[in-house]
Amino acid sequence: MDYPEHFSTGNDFSKLLPHLSPPRPKTTGEADGIAFLRLLEIVDHLRGEEGCPFDREQTVPRLLNDLREELHELQEAVEDKKHMAILSEIGDMVLILLFIRRILWEEKPISVAELLDHTSGKMVRRHPHVFLDPDPTIDKKTLWSNWEKEKRKEKEHEGRTSLLDGIPRTMSALERAFRQGQKAARTGFDWTEEEDVWEKVIEEVGELSEARSEGDDRLDHELGDLLLALTSYARHRGLRPEESLARANDRFSKRFRHMEEECRHLNRELSSLSPDEWDRLWENAKKTETSRSAENHGGGS
Repeated sequence: MDYPEHFSTGNDFSKLLPHLSPPRPKTTGEADGIAFLRLLEIVDHLRGEEGCPFDREQTVPRLLNDLREELHELQEAVEDKKHMAILSEIGDMVLILLFIRRILWEEKPISVAELLDHTSGKMVRRHPHVFLDPDPTIDKKTLWSNWEKEKRKEKEHEGRTSLLDGIPRTMSALERAFRQGQKAARTGFDWTEEEDVWEKVIEEVGELSEARSEGDDRLDHELGDLLLALTSYARHRGLRPEESLARANDRFSKRFRHMEEECRHLNRELSSLSPDEWDRLWENAKKTETSRSAENHGGGS
């Protein structure tokens, strides 16, 4: 792997930070550094000559898959508000990232200090309103404009020709659509009124309806346009469509599982249900979900 020249940021921020007042609240201490070094040494032992055969066979692509899975597990732990699970999942993600760093180090050595200093330098440069020329009243448009200007100065981003270049192609389609709209909006390319976005959604619904009588290519095109318009509307309403869809998936899962349970009580096979029976079970599942929600929010008796 080729890293940019002068990957380390040097001392462009090390002289600055000691002159700043301590962060409030300060969430770190000396024990953190010791614990971090201990984990680094454990990773080195596991990847070393006398380490674990499984860990020595690990690859970056495999670890990236593990990282994606751990991210989903962390999200569940956060949503369920399980403190120990959150602690465990964050730790697992840190461990995987350190394993990835170690494997890349075997190809071309790069120290953890270089990696962390590089990131620290970026954060200082991209937040001049905090570290260099404090301005707590800065508006969001100026903030994001300064952020993009600083990014374009960095060696690892010097080949970028578009504001959209930093959005990963591997991102989910809904989240990518949201991020593209978000970045374009920062330049002024956006609807000014929420109602205009909604009218665009209605327009795309009409075009999708027309496409139903045409070929799959047209239908595919119009379906994509509708989803894109919906992500724009969600953004204007302060919602993330990926999260909205995730919650809808959860609702569907709970309702379907409820219907399965009802079928077991009736000693019926799911495949034997008529359309009317499916509708009745679905409506019962929705009512059960509503009553449980009311109880959880103090609305039940």
